Amino acid sequence: MKYYFARINETNCGFEYDTPYLFTTKGSPERYADKVAREWRGCVKGDWDKALQGYWCDTTLICDNGTREIPEADFDILKKYLAVL
Repeated sequence: MKYYFARINETNCGFEYDTPYLFTTKGSPERYADKVAREWRGCVKGDWDKALQGYWCDTTLICDNGTREIPEADFDILKKYLAVL
């Protein structure tokens, strides 16, 4: 099991904001983060915008804003403050 810190970026009406979260996976962290981005506001695969590398949900563009592997000890501390998805 590996431990990750990640962020979702949302762009809505010219405003951008990130939401940090944590996750663990034995598989591909990129695939997991993409799934989180797609399901963040109820998007489906057909909502993918190849040019902008994100999913459209109404007027909001939702993107995986990167993942970073972190040590388990850091994960254990951060999970007190961030959502674990």
